[in-house]
Order: sequence, then C-alpha cells, then structure tokens
Amino acid sequence: MMRKRTRKPGYSLVCVALCLGLAGCTAGGSGSAPVPGEAADQGEQTAHTASFTFTGVGDNLLHDTLFVYHEQDTGNRDYSGMYSEVTPYFQKSDLSYINFETPCAGDAFGLSGYPSFNGPLEMIDTLAGMGLNWFSTSSNHSLDAGADGLLAEMAYVNEKYPDIFYTGTYPDAQSQNIPVVMEINGIRVGLASFTYGLNGYVLPEDKPWLVNVFVKNEETGEVDYDLMDRILDPLIAQSDVQIVSMHWGVEYQNQPNDMQKAVAQYLHDKGVEAVIGSHPHVIQPAEIIKSADQETLVYYSLGNFISGQDQNYTMVGGMAQFTMNYDFDAKKATITDPSFTPTVTWISSDLRRYNTQLLQDYTDDEAASQYVTLVQGQDCSRGYVKEYVEQVMGQPEGIRIVTE
Repeated sequence: MMRKRTRKPGYSLVCVALCLGLAGCTAGGSGSAPVPGEAADQGEQTAHTASFTFTGVGDNLLHDTLFVYHEQDTGNRDYSGMYSEVTPYFQKSDLSYINFETPCAGDAFGLSGYPSFNGPLEMIDTLAGMGLNWFSTSSNHSLDAGADGLLAEMAYVNEKYPDIFYTGTYPDAQSQNIPVVMEINGIRVGLASFTYGLNGYVLPEDKPWLVNVFVKNEETGEVDYDLMDRILDPLIAQSDVQIVSMHWGVEYQNQPNDMQKAVAQYLHDKGVEAVIGSHPHVIQPAEIIKSADQETLVYYSLGNFISGQDQNYTMVGGMAQFTMNYDFDAKKATITDPSFTPTVTWISSDLRRYNTQLLQDYTDDEAASQYVTLVQGQDCSRGYVKEYVEQVMGQPEGIRIVTE
C-alpha cells in the first residue's frame, strides 16, 4: 500500500499502518500574510527545524458548460487556459490543495453537469499539470457517477499520477485504515478529508469505506465523531502536523453554522493544525482557534474556485496560503503568514469561455464583459468584490485579507 511520490524534491508519501506514537504537535498563527506568489521557495530545513508552504483553493465545480463548449470550440480537452492566471501560485508551493468538488470518471460513465456531475478524465490531467498535489475527493457529489465511477477516477489518479495525494475516498477497505502522510522537508504531514453527505446517494452495502461521511443524520446534524476518531487518531499518531479538509456548512450562507463551529473546535482539541472548508459555494470567514497549548487555523469556506454558477457572490472564491513550521526537538508546529486572497471567476456572455484569477488581476473591463454583468445585470466590479470580501471576512486576528 506504500506509494512513493516524486513530483517535487523534498517530499514523499508515508502510508504506514503501525502506530508510532502521538507527535504532540501544536500550531500557532501570527504575523502578516505574504502577497500570493511571494511565499518562500521550498521550506528551508536545519538540523532541528523545517518548514513548508501551502496554497489551497475551493470548489472545482464542473458544470457541463465548462467542458462541453471548450471541446466544441477548441477541439481538445486541455483546460489549462481556464486556470493559467493562478497556476504559478500552485507551482511555487510545496503543498497545493484543491477541493475536487465533482467527480471526473470520464466518458465511460456519461459526461454530465448539474445535478449529477461527471467530468472528463482529462480535467485530472489539467489539474495535475498545474502542480496541484492534494485533491480532496470527498464531497456531496462523490457518488454522482456511481461507486464504479468514483473507483474509476481513483484508479486513473493512481495509475497516471501516483505523486498526487487524494483524501476522503478509498479504492478498497484496507486503504481507509492507512493514514495518508506526506513527507515534506522531513515534516510528516497528515492529510484527511470528510464530507457531510452524498446528496441522497447511499454508500454501497459492500463498500461502506468508499467515502468519509462524517454526519450520521443530516436532518439532526448528528456528527459521527467515532468515524472521525477512527480516521484521525492513527493519522495524528503517525504525523507531525495535520491538515484536514471539511466539506460542510449550508450552501450560499456566508457564516459558519453551529455544526461547523463544533467540528472546528473538535479538530482543534484533537491537535489539528489547519482546517480547509468547502461546500457553501460562497466564502466564509477564517479564524485562529486558540487554547493554552494549541492554535488551529480554520478557513470555513474558500467558496468556488471555478464554476458555471451565475450570481455575483458565487463568482468570488478564496486562495488560502500559509507557511507551516516544525521544531523537531520541541515537537511543536507553528503557522506563520496565513492569508486569504480573493479569486474571481469570469464567464463570457455566451457561457462558452471561463477562467479564474486573483482579484488583484481582475479588471473592471473584464467585469463589464462577463455574463453576470451583461446578462444577469448584477454588479461584479472590482469594487463590489472587494467590498463583499471585506464584509464577509472582516479583519480576523493574525490572518491577512489580501484585496490589493
């Protein structure tokens, strides 16, 4: 079950089944964030300390207009142009994350958009080529192409991109019991993902391990902490720091709900260093949860990275960046330079072209020419996006909101 990862110098996969003892990590967040793209190159390592850089984005929400029109107009399935303006930020980071919102099982399972999504396998090729090396594959859409479709997606990644980590879904029962640990510059980084549900789809009786579903009952919101403990306890024991992706919250709500807050506190109490949230399709605030011996950086929702949704507030997403530092002697992790940088999706007025970019690169000319403005009649100007972000994100202590 061990797979060596080779994308960048300085990291490899550690997938081990034996418990090595609690690492006893703590995390801290302080200082101002770097302007995206100015983060340090690969983390520097000394005899007793090391660091790595993280960049993460929200929902890769593949409405069929994104890939159908692209192929009709270009004759190919190279989608890299949609992401070209943000690709350098992933390539400069040691750990580059995306919420793999919708499955990409390919033509064999019927390409489709809302409400049951299935994108082309070539989208995986595009994301891999961008330098992304962590896919969170557990979402409410994980079973949209069926269990076999999800298995096909994982098989494709395993075969073509063994240096990409995916979390929250598993190709077999044994895999769910093996913690996913990436080693970066000597730091053992534990990765995990969970989703609140599956849009009414049910895990197959013979494959209850297929997706990490952390809510027992969506109506009551009862959390399956036993499952979370079963995934996280061995992960914590076998890693120095942990980053957890949570698919949670209420769609189109800009504030975290009580369950998100409770689970974030639970993850903090477990010793998790960072939490990356997704699902609402809009941005939500970020915070650092603090206690006497632990600090946990939480991004409640990074919103849409790219999508075919057509409201001005769903055009806005976020890029999370930070540096994780680890002291091997003290067995202590600290997070420095945490930031949130808004991203904006641009859609042509005929719905045939899409791209995503940072707010700092988004112009009012682009705003004036996009679908939301011309067809929907909504304000999607730079000024609107900046004001919207400032209203939602506020001024969280220790986290820089980069709007310029």
